Amino acid sequence: MSLLKINNLSLGYGEKCIFSGIDACEDEGCLIALLGSNGRGKSTLLRTIAGLEDIWNSDENKEASILYDGKPLKDYSRKEISALVSFVSPLTDRTRYLTVKDMVAISSYWRTNWIGASNPEEEKRIEEALKMVGLEGFSGRDCTSLSDGEYQRATIAGALVQDSRIILLDEPTAFLDVANKFLVTRLLKKIAHRDQDKKLIIFSTHDLQLALQICDRLWVMTEGGFFTGTPKQMVEDGKVEKMFDVEGVRFDRQKLAFVPNEG
Repeated sequence: MSLLKINNLSLGYGEKCIFSGIDACEDEGCLIALLGSNGRGKSTLLRTIAGLEDIWNSDENKEASILYDGKPLKDYSRKEISALVSFVSPLTDRTRYLTVKDMVAISSYWRTNWIGASNPEEEKRIEEALKMVGLEGFSGRDCTSLSDGEYQRATIAGALVQDSRIILLDEPTAFLDVANKFLVTRLLKKIAHRDQDKKLIIFSTHDLQLALQICDRLWVMTEGGFFTGTPKQMVEDGKVEKMFDVEGVRFDRQKLAFVPNEG
């Protein structure tokens, strides 16, 4: 039985459908890049999988379902969903005077007591998470003093502290330089593949080359539909080329990038 299964899902608002025909079946131990042009619904898809948005209610979407371990998402309690899924939002305004430790500790709220006090076990979990993302010794730092790359790694540490089986990230490398994009993506793959605690990690991105080089699988949202597969499969089948329909641009399979069409 697969950890995550999506059947015939459509995305929309009110009466308007923005994307339809989403089917996917994935398991732990996998890093997946969600690709597509702006406005395709990548963020909406991630938020729907996380249970932060209800499955779009429309006649064409009546048979849609999102299953975790074969059980519909709607049948899980909020606490159960917290154990299953963590969601990392795009970089947002930071809270002054909030330490890195406190920022990361917020993700363990669903396991703490009614006043949110952490115990020695939670303290150890926080320390281990910060160490894994390369922020050992940063506990007492004000989160506003972190660079964008450090802050993004702190948000990933929060997801590790939440200890969910699935981690969803919306544009985690959007505001990072090339070095930090590579660092964060490699970190996500390391977390997904950990022997003792494999994760299913899905993140949206516009960085096609990084996705093709590092990720295990791709989810591609195009005008022609929703496609899944390994990077090699998606390139060979021409699915990546369907991501953008822009005159004067073509996909170069050797460079693994969109380039000007000189012909």
